[in-house]
Amino acid sequence: MTKSVLIIAPERSVSDAIAAALANDPGMQIERQTSTLAGMNGHAVEMAGNFDMVLFQTAPDDAEALAAIRKLAGARSPGTRLVALADGAISLSEARILMDAGVDEVLPLPGTAGRTTRPGTAQGRAEPTKVGQVIAVAQARGGIGATTVAVNLADQLARGAGLGRKDARPRVAIVDLDLQFGTVGSALDLEEQDTLEQIALDGTIPDALFLAQSMPRIASGVSVLPAPSRFVPLDSLRPEQVAAIFDELRRTHDFVVVDLPRALVGWIEPVIARADQLVVVTDIAVPSIRHARRLIDFFTQDHLTLPVEIVVNHESKPYFGSAMQKEAARVLERPLAHWLPDDPRAAAAATGRGKTLAEIAPRSPLAKATAKLAAETRARLGAAPRPASH
Repeated sequence: MTKSVLIIAPERSVSDAIAAALANDPGMQIERQTSTLAGMNGHAVEMAGNFDMVLFQTAPDDAEALAAIRKLAGARSPGTRLVALADGAISLSEARILMDAGVDEVLPLPGTAGRTTRPGTAQGRAEPTKVGQVIAVAQARGGIGATTVAVNLADQLARGAGLGRKDARPRVAIVDLDLQFGTVGSALDLEEQDTLEQIALDGTIPDALFLAQSMPRIASGVSVLPAPSRFVPLDSLRPEQVAAIFDELRRTHDFVVVDLPRALVGWIEPVIARADQLVVVTDIAVPSIRHARRLIDFFTQDHLTLPVEIVVNHESKPYFGSAMQKEAARVLERPLAHWLPDDPRAAAAATGRGKTLAEIAPRSPLAKATAKLAAETRARLGAAPRPASH
């Protein structure tokens, strides 16, 4: 499916950076205007009807820009999303001003995503704050092994896949959001705990201390927030609670891997809004590929720039692509970039003992392929380990 994006920014470097990020999607058509929204004198309203998304650089204290946003929001075509690009130090109240004017989403300008202003710095200078990367893992069908992929991806990231021996190891967390059928905790032989159930039923907004005390660590250092041991209603979590969980974990970890539920509940939106990458685990059977495509369309409908990686599980990468594989890539509009071989002996050994592949069968084909996936994920996201806390 072809998607069209209009980028409006007075700084050419900004539009270049955004266009470069979007260029990885072969189905994306991009047009750029080097101007401000107000400076286009209403021309933006005429153009917006031809695009699925309009991204524009702005500021919440610019009265002319706010007036132009209101005009654009009132005249846009149904389905056209307006995304404001603002300085990374923007406050929640300032973001709300833009949202009230008609913006659907506020994103940081390239290069400002981790900035925050600290009182007492010279001239209020912004200083960088590390923000961890969120990797969301989704399944194209039940039983495809998405949880196994998520658990071992997190484990391999924590073990330093793709790093040198002397490089610092990153801090990694994994969150199981499948409230009713999640198996991350049992796959790692963790004691049953009901942190997510407590958050849901109490209606509390978790903070960093609460999460740190509630998340056990496995041998590689991965912090785990498992699904509840008892059934809880799928709609028991609120979006603001989920947002708080991931905001806190991003502040304290380099990578946060999340095992998504199969049900597409409303509180998934804050996760996808914070995701730096979506991993879709599938096979190449026709029903799986069709459902994978529906998932991708659903998750990227409001987040056109979300990078999506396809993992083909239980199959070794063929030397020569078959017609079925080429058709699957065509339907998904993405390459079948990652292949994890069918290795039932290693998988059963790890699952049976509640350990990761790296602990039980580090030389197995599946463990090696998962380590490669983790190394490629690290390289693609470009996250560097944060300094250790004391």
